[in-house]
Amino acid sequence: MSRNRLLCWMLIPLVTGVFALPTLAAEAKPPDHSAAVAEKRDRGPTEAERKKRQAERRKQAEERAESLRKLMQRVGLGPGAVVADVGAGKGQDSWVLADIVGPEGKVYAEEIGQEKVDRLKEEAKRRQLPQVQAILGRADDPCLPEASVDVAYMRHVYHHFSKPREMLRHLWRSLKPGGYLVVVDRHRGTLRDWVPREARAKKHYWIAETTVVREAREEGFAFSDCAEDCWPAEDQFVLIFQRPVGVETPGGDPDAPLPLPLEKTARLLAPTSGTYRRPVFVALGQARQLIGSLMAQASGPGLDVVLEEWATQKDERPPLPPGVELPPVLTENGQAELGPDPVDVVFFLDTYHLLFHHQTLLAQLHEHLTPDGRVYVLDRRAEENLPRREASHRRKIAPEKVKQEMAEAGFYFWSERPAPAADRFLLVFGKRPPAEEVPPATTR
Repeated sequence: MSRNRLLCWMLIPLVTGVFALPTLAAEAKPPDHSAAVAEKRDRGPTEAERKKRQAERRKQAEERAESLRKLMQRVGLGPGAVVADVGAGKGQDSWVLADIVGPEGKVYAEEIGQEKVDRLKEEAKRRQLPQVQAILGRADDPCLPEASVDVAYMRHVYHHFSKPREMLRHLWRSLKPGGYLVVVDRHRGTLRDWVPREARAKKHYWIAETTVVREAREEGFAFSDCAEDCWPAEDQFVLIFQRPVGVETPGGDPDAPLPLPLEKTARLLAPTSGTYRRPVFVALGQARQLIGSLMAQASGPGLDVVLEEWATQKDERPPLPPGVELPPVLTENGQAELGPDPVDVVFFLDTYHLLFHHQTLLAQLHEHLTPDGRVYVLDRRAEENLPRREASHRRKIAPEKVKQEMAEAGFYFWSERPAPAADRFLLVFGKRPPAEEVPPATTR
């Protein structure tokens, strides 16, 4: 055999192997199931899948109905009562409420679209529930008869309110004295979706329980209870408020703290010697009026910390006393931009009870506080050691709770000053162990 023919025979396996590589690679690709998935999607769920989903929906509906019954039992709703289902939707809860109040009671199934109201009317007629009356409301008014309702209930509705304060005032008027407002919504804790209120009307931006509590209290509702034990669902809150008996018009917190004697309180907070160098204020309500007199005793700039537990909009700031200018900073998950300079005094003035993120904020303040710095906590006294969340909603806290949390954050309890008002307490903490703390000369 010639040398050329021998070389040709030797090259044949190499050449065929090279040309076979793309074929082998193609054969190694995973199978394409997209066509099968598309076919399954086009033909829809199987009978078994449909039955499974139906069973899941029935179970969810039964659990929701049971939760609603427990919740209404908590507020004393029973046969013959009048209840408003605000934002009734398709009426899932209205039918359960109709069973609770019976034929002698009444259910106002309220919605803001005429088509929805018409469907509610038709469904109530089909179910033979004459006690259900569909009501056409507005974005700022449920249009319920005044002083006629025992319980106003809403589930996943409050976060849609673009005009919550107007709606709350109308709901207050629709309730009988002593009647209850029940709000089921999400998220627990502080606000996460910082969007303009007008944007909430058409889209699900979840609200925060702190926002609901503040707005309801300021519009005349008394906070009554948290009731998640009746409605066990992840990250949902259940808040119960009450229209007070003996109050004729809405507006203003019916459980507000007592007035502070400002001059006396300012003396209790004055520096023991010299001046404050860089004070930080966390103050709300009448106590903010103390900022002016305290800044007059400061040699350096101050800082106004605005709590996310209070704010309902990201740019919302409580007004400062006339003539006082302080840079504000809004907390975020308890974090506050305190800047690089150390802080020598912190004033919690009628605000400590609000804290949901106390561990984060206190740790940050401890880090920034000078070795000889101090923290004042002026707040409303709770006679029992309320859970942190309930203390926030009731706007009061036990002094022992404050001492415990401050100790956990690394602060030392120094002293308890005289109470400036009958419902308040005033505690002083430091970064060092307590020595002989000298009280302000003006209080001796």
